[in-house]
Amino acid sequence: MKINLKELSSTEREMEFELTWEDVEKDYSKFVKKFVKDITLPGFRKGMVPMNIVEKKFGAQIDYDFINDKFADYYGTALDEKELNPVSQAELLDLDFKKGTPLKLKVKFEVMPDWKMPKYKDGFPLEDLTYVIEAEDIDESIYNLRENAAEVRVVDEGAKSGYHLIADVQELGHEGEVLNESKDSRIVLGKDPFDGDTEKELLGVKAGETRTISLHAGDDHDHDHEFKLSIKNVEEHILPEVDDEFAQTVDPDTENLKTLKEKIKVELENYWKRQADSRMEEQIADYFIEKLKDVVLPKTVVEEQAKNIYEDIKKRYPSEKEMDEKAILENYSDSAEKSLKWQLVKNKIVKDNEIKVEDEDVNARLTEMLKDVNEELRDSYKKYYQSPQVKDQLHDDIMNIKIIDHIKSFAKMKTKKITRKARLKELGR
Repeated sequence: MKINLKELSSTEREMEFELTWEDVEKDYSKFVKKFVKDITLPGFRKGMVPMNIVEKKFGAQIDYDFINDKFADYYGTALDEKELNPVSQAELLDLDFKKGTPLKLKVKFEVMPDWKMPKYKDGFPLEDLTYVIEAEDIDESIYNLRENAAEVRVVDEGAKSGYHLIADVQELGHEGEVLNESKDSRIVLGKDPFDGDTEKELLGVKAGETRTISLHAGDDHDHDHEFKLSIKNVEEHILPEVDDEFAQTVDPDTENLKTLKEKIKVELENYWKRQADSRMEEQIADYFIEKLKDVVLPKTVVEEQAKNIYEDIKKRYPSEKEMDEKAILENYSDSAEKSLKWQLVKNKIVKDNEIKVEDEDVNARLTEMLKDVNEELRDSYKKYYQSPQVKDQLHDDIMNIKIIDHIKSFAKMKTKKITRKARLKELGR
């Protein structure tokens, strides 16, 4: 087989390959014999038409069908010889073949580009975020628990500070047109952003009334947004007292209020530790993606990943608006390219450093997950966690942790404490 390979770009290849008639004659003869078995012509039984008549009448079709039948084999042989692994379907550019002559094919396809792993083992900056849990965080959690247990009283008199309003809300444009609309929104008077002057505009409002208010937007545009509120209900929430009895109502296993607060603090610390871990992985991914910013990925692969991201979002959020293919690529191609580059890095790190997940790693993770599960439910949870799909996900999670731990071991770590005030600022509160 003669092969001529041309590099069109870092991701595109054009390949011409030629097989002599002697190379394909045996395959061709076998194919013709199969072809003849299905032929029926007047005066002949099925499969008994003489070969010379078949070739005279169906010669061009036999040549065409033969190429379709054997293309994958010949193309695969050419790829193996050149040690190529395409990531797209071959696009046929040229074909020249008929019985007794060489078979010539020209195709175009995409491959993954060559790229170099960033020198992360030389060290790179990384922030180790520590979220500080403060008394106000615990108080906020307690308040939310009280809200969940509150006695709700619908009131006819005007709204007071602390009351809840149930309203249909319309965001208005500069000319009074409706930009966005939401039904049955809950508004708590005195709670950001419905405090200060905004609260004063709503004090005394009753069910059935309409009020138009302005809320300041601290975004890049830095202007006021106007909202029309159609009040459907005014509610007074009578909160339970914060004492030991309340604590035991929230959690029967809690001895008193002090114990409940300690438990809440641990839960908040665990939650924000997960957030810190997620932020650290984002930092690490961003570092590698930035280093690979000049690496061009195959268009086919990026488009496929963009569609996968969109489909995943649709599964999680069924109400997400439908998009055509063009809109999907416009909206998700950038995210697709970044996720693919990060995956390339992780795959290479696993291969180069022989990182593995053993059965004992999975079993240890299962034991840890079952530790806090109620004893009566433990067997059911264990059965669920050991299902193939969940076990595969656990395997992937553990592998990801091992990759991140490996990378972190080379980072120049700097600890940064994040206070409640800083958290709220990030959230725009």
